[in-house]
Amino acid sequence: MRNLSTGFVLTGCFIVSETMVSDAAQILSAIRIVLVGPQVPGNIGAAARAMKTMGLSHLVLVHPEASPDAPEARWMAHGAGDILDTVMVTETLEEALSGVVYAVGTANRVRGAWLNPVYPVDTAATEIVRAAQRGPTAILFGREDRGLLNDELELCQMVARIPAATIYPSLNLAQAVMVCVYEVFRAAQGPPPTLRLRLAEIEDVERVCRRLNDTLMRIGFKPRPEPETFLRSLRRVFRRAFRTEQRDVAALHKICDQIDGYVERTIMKEES
Repeated sequence: MRNLSTGFVLTGCFIVSETMVSDAAQILSAIRIVLVGPQVPGNIGAAARAMKTMGLSHLVLVHPEASPDAPEARWMAHGAGDILDTVMVTETLEEALSGVVYAVGTANRVRGAWLNPVYPVDTAATEIVRAAQRGPTAILFGREDRGLLNDELELCQMVARIPAATIYPSLNLAQAVMVCVYEVFRAAQGPPPTLRLRLAEIEDVERVCRRLNDTLMRIGFKPRPEPETFLRSLRRVFRRAFRTEQRDVAALHKICDQIDGYVERTIMKEES
């Protein structure tokens, strides 16, 4: 019900200003739900329905085994067919994360030391909403049978899980999407202050991680026990930083430029 004299909308026992509703809608429009390798068409449709219910509209499927056009997907979407009509399908996760400034991966169990800490979903929702005020943001969900792989989670700035009874801490894919988008919807109703930051996109962070790794190799650095281990450590540094800015990435590239330039001059001097 709308109160025309005050500009507030009454929803059940909550009073929400129209400005808050507009702000929340803008935040939610910047969030994309990414399903990696979904195998069951019904889960795709049910995820779309959960999104529609909570005001989200951008769905991305990464190398799906099931089709969003399957009858089961359409039936389970029930009113959210427009989300299936506009779904983005990519072959790689990197494509799905193109332009994204912040990504949260989901896991139903605590992973290895490389991916800790794992945060509860309500904490992650606050960070998602904060980042969505600055640019495209993504929440990643994995396959029905094994979830997200560790190297996929490493591309995320945060890893989140839904707290559950330890006897059976597993949710159906669409159920997990529903819980997460509900928490995001709640957080968007009273969003934290906007960060005045120009966040770096995920692909830029990954690029500078590899550049740092390559530059160190050029000056004789020998990672132990293997090169991929150190690269994983670099990703963890950026993930724990939470909010890497464009100027942070630029500063690191400048450092690499100076080191690479010194190496080139030294080689030329030795050859002459």
